[in-house]
Amino acid sequence: MMIKQAKSTLTPFELDWGETLQFVRADGHKVTFHLLKTWGEVVSTGLNSFDTPVSGAKTVYRFFCDMEINKKQYRFEREIPTQKSFYDPWTIDGVFIWFDAVSDIFKTDNGFLLEKDAIRGQPCKPDKKARFAVADVTLDICPEKLHPWFPLPDHGLSIEACYRGEDCWMGPYDGMMAHGGLDINHPVGTPLWVPFDLDDQFYFNSLKMGDNNNRWRGIRQWDDGTVWVIQAHHMTELTVQEHMPLKKGEQFAKGAGVFSGVVDHTHFVFRVDEDGKTFFLDPWILIWKMYRDLKG
Repeated sequence: MMIKQAKSTLTPFELDWGETLQFVRADGHKVTFHLLKTWGEVVSTGLNSFDTPVSGAKTVYRFFCDMEINKKQYRFEREIPTQKSFYDPWTIDGVFIWFDAVSDIFKTDNGFLLEKDAIRGQPCKPDKKARFAVADVTLDICPEKLHPWFPLPDHGLSIEACYRGEDCWMGPYDGMMAHGGLDINHPVGTPLWVPFDLDDQFYFNSLKMGDNNNRWRGIRQWDDGTVWVIQAHHMTELTVQEHMPLKKGEQFAKGAGVFSGVVDHTHFVFRVDEDGKTFFLDPWILIWKMYRDLKG
């Protein structure tokens, strides 16, 4: 059995069927997660088959898991890419729970999705059967309020504003390729701000380097040792000097415009590095907190 102690930042983990994780809250209360089963299903698709992606094809799918939490059974369900992609976490026994992915939906596990962005180092598929992220509700997902990453729409994110309506986290681009980030449509020149203090930030791809796009990365190591990495792609320009530490709320770039396809958008990526492992997670988790913090 794995044991994770609640800390000041989000805790990601993966489980196979029959595996157990014990999460110890800040008050010492133990919350035990035991994964029973995972699966996925196609709700609707514009594809004739899941053999070849088709430009602009739309697919909607769901994935599920059955899990025991402190010996009580729960069923978790996600639906993508619909408005339900932007969900509130479950709150059980004083713990926020994000149900992030299952391997069953991928063709390598007899599912229906290919990976779109793994070649760029942004995989969606978990190494085990399911990926989750949890946080003690008294600690939230990090020890400070987050600044909006970009101008947040007043009434929340809209799935229709995720490229062609499909490019949320793991949204099926061209009907069957899981999208390794979250696309937000906005005009060329839209300001992008730092959501939390950064230790380092830089272009890891750029047109100047001979790459096919401008892709930026920001890095923060929290006091608990966890490292958060954020990325933004399709930027028209950086507005700060690379490798300069930045404070929360500073504008670091103008987004939406370099090789952004049929709709101008910025592509956002979020990953957590801890205990020698890397977990790519839904950027919506950060944006959920940004909205929560704006409300006070």
